[in-house]
Amino acid sequence: MKIFMKDNCIIVDLDDTLISTHFRQYRCISDYVIQTGNAFIDFDTYFEIRRSNHFTNTRLLESLHIEMDRQHFNAWYLANIESEKYLALDTLIVEMQLLAAVVQKEFKLVLLSLRNDHQNSRQQIRNLGIEPFFTEAIFIHHDQHANPKTDRLKELQGSYNVMAFCGDAVSDYEAAKVLNINFVQVKTSLYRLPDLEHAVQFNTINQYFLTLL
Repeated sequence: MKIFMKDNCIIVDLDDTLISTHFRQYRCISDYVIQTGNAFIDFDTYFEIRRSNHFTNTRLLESLHIEMDRQHFNAWYLANIESEKYLALDTLIVEMQLLAAVVQKEFKLVLLSLRNDHQNSRQQIRNLGIEPFFTEAIFIHHDQHANPKTDRLKELQGSYNVMAFCGDAVSDYEAAKVLNINFVQVKTSLYRLPDLEHAVQFNTINQYFLTLL
């Protein structure tokens, strides 16, 4: 009887794990604010306010007392943040030579990201040159009422020997914890993230990949 051995797999988040989205978020917000006739802060100030206070974008706008229709802004932001124009502003955090080295070590890499525009997201990772390193690139829609990564992680457990799930958000950690998957927390997000229990922590994904080589 032939025994089927699952491939060892590392699952990674995309936004602010493999790429930096901070300037994209800034430009999207700045463009909207300026269109409403208001002035907006420069990127360095935006970044420092968010980093030092761990503000969400909503909290940052509230702190600046910018008058706008919040409902209209939220709808505009969601409709535009994953457009080609703004996705082109993202930059790589991960070092491509490390992606190549991890794959050469016979680890399968699977990308698991919350994105609403799947077509633009796939084109983005092609443009960045990282698509070939992934056995699968999975994009799933946001859900305000549940964590959609949990079900997809469970499916991936059926196909692979999942060694770890790497991400920057509490929702990533919670999905991994439910399924008893090792969680690697990278601290490249501007949100306030707790020191998650049983999570291995690195400043960047590159530091974690180096431990595998």
